[in-house]
Amino acid sequence: MGESKNKKFFYGWYIVLAGFIVTFAGLGVVNSMSGPLLVPICDDLGFTRGEFTFHRTIFFLSGALLMPLYGRLYDRMGVKKVLLASSVAIAIITFLYSFSTNIWHFYLIALANGVFIAGPGFMTVGYLINTWFSDSRGFATGIAFAGSGIGTASFIPIATQLAEHTDWRTVYRFSGIVILVILVPTILLLIKDKPQDMGLEPYKGKSKTSKKTEIMGAEIDFKHAIRKPTFWMILLSFFFLSIMAGGPNFNAVPYLTDIGYTAAFAGMIMSLLMLAHTLGNMTLGGVFDRFGMLAGSLFLGLCCIVFPILALNAAYPIFVWILPLFYGPASSGFVPVALFVTAYFGRNSFAAIFAVFNMAAQIGTALSGPAMAVIYDLTGS
Repeated sequence: MGESKNKKFFYGWYIVLAGFIVTFAGLGVVNSMSGPLLVPICDDLGFTRGEFTFHRTIFFLSGALLMPLYGRLYDRMGVKKVLLASSVAIAIITFLYSFSTNIWHFYLIALANGVFIAGPGFMTVGYLINTWFSDSRGFATGIAFAGSGIGTASFIPIATQLAEHTDWRTVYRFSGIVILVILVPTILLLIKDKPQDMGLEPYKGKSKTSKKTEIMGAEIDFKHAIRKPTFWMILLSFFFLSIMAGGPNFNAVPYLTDIGYTAAFAGMIMSLLMLAHTLGNMTLGGVFDRFGMLAGSLFLGLCCIVFPILALNAAYPIFVWILPLFYGPASSGFVPVALFVTAYFGRNSFAAIFAVFNMAAQIGTALSGPAMAVIYDLTGS
């Protein structure tokens, strides 16, 4: 309605742009270092892959357990202040990784990293999109979340080349500076907490397609939501989805090099996977907006079935090139998480409910990556 009262460009689309940049630097740059640096760090410091990847478990678990706190911080401090403080902290923490010499250094820094990572992440951006948009939430969420995939895809080649021509410590230091330089101006210049602060109302477009993801019932608070079977079905679904997508994401580069591909080729394929993840975010958002929750879920499920089959046959190059087409949507589960929360439980308790679903997804990711690495350490495959 803010758009219907005057024909000026609705400011909410600047929020989408800001969300894209935040996930680009806050998640994309951070995630891009995991795969390319695994082997160099283990070779340099003598860690096993299982030992090193456990720091990612600490990172995800500490972040997951603290996510419910962020919903309260939004209400008390405002999204902008929380986002700014956590982004500066993430930049500093990323820089600190470069000084690690023992495995417990990585564990301790990962613990601190997890405390702040929910700030410049999907939860905060999803909260902003939900606040600014009534219609076209799937499309807006997909675009904003796509920054994560593009950031990872863009930075993986940079991280790989820096690691090869300098060392892994330089990668961490450079990344910390990049995060700080990108996020701070974006947050200060573009982020606005609520449309009401600017005399606007949440976006309501002319298209009827987004009605398929409108609220399916009355507003449901958190205490009542957790008593519903639907709540637990959705939570378990995204927990298993994150297990399926999270492990391969972290281990893709080592896996491809183990079966005979060069590091450069593996890095390129990883970049393609992240680009596919980006397109998957937008595709899923559009499918959910246009065809509804059931069709979107079935499309997501199909991709989840096909992509592991292709990965198992990755020794044949044709399957490696097809793999991103299915991995992209399969790894984009955070888009439907945000949509499911609003569709089934309403807006009023979005932060609290999304935090729990996000926590389940983070725990799944935390378990799957190291589990695959431990399997490699034990079996060599």
